[in-house]
Amino acid sequence: MLQWTTWLVSRITKGKYEDVSSSLRKLYTELSMMRYVLRLYGFPTAIEGIRSGSWAGGPWEDKRIRKLGKIMAWSMAAYYPLEHLAWAKWTMPKLMPKIDANRFSAWSCRCWSVYIVAELLCSWLKIKELEKRLCILKEGSVQNNRILEDGEKSNENSVILHSIYMNKLQILRDVFFAAPCINWSMNQWATNPWLSEAWCNGLSFAEAVVCIHQSLCGLRF
Repeated sequence: MLQWTTWLVSRITKGKYEDVSSSLRKLYTELSMMRYVLRLYGFPTAIEGIRSGSWAGGPWEDKRIRKLGKIMAWSMAAYYPLEHLAWAKWTMPKLMPKIDANRFSAWSCRCWSVYIVAELLCSWLKIKELEKRLCILKEGSVQNNRILEDGEKSNENSVILHSIYMNKLQILRDVFFAAPCINWSMNQWATNPWLSEAWCNGLSFAEAVVCIHQSLCGLRF
């Protein structure tokens, strides 16, 4: 969020407050590179997700959800090393003369695109399953072979509705990320991009806003 906010304010202040704009632009660039460093820890979590299937987000009746969670983990297991190679070339070009950083970055984003599609489908399937649970709850009040009290039924209803809403927010985040991901996946993304910086960063800023809202919703529930 901070990265995209500094970019946005830099863009707004350009031409009026040049010192502020240029300083924020520099900070935006440095934050962008910092994100690569923070993601150095991503590979072990992806391997854990492959091993345990935890990226499915809990037990689900629809077996496709678990399979999609595995696809998400595998895509990130490929994504991180490719991105790390690109970052290493950008920061230490003389040590890696034969590495094409932009090419490796594009391939990492292609892996990311697999993740986005898998996560979007996963969230959609979760919503469908949750909606079925909601219908069953409305038709009857039985859970684990026992009758639910009114308070328990109301609480279960709230939990399901909250989970549906959170998955809808996840789909929205994936939609915002889709176009920038496609842009950065192209061979000439750095020299002849499909989308302008304004579109890529604007959509990324919108995703960050939804992400913060989603996090706050998770804390409040």
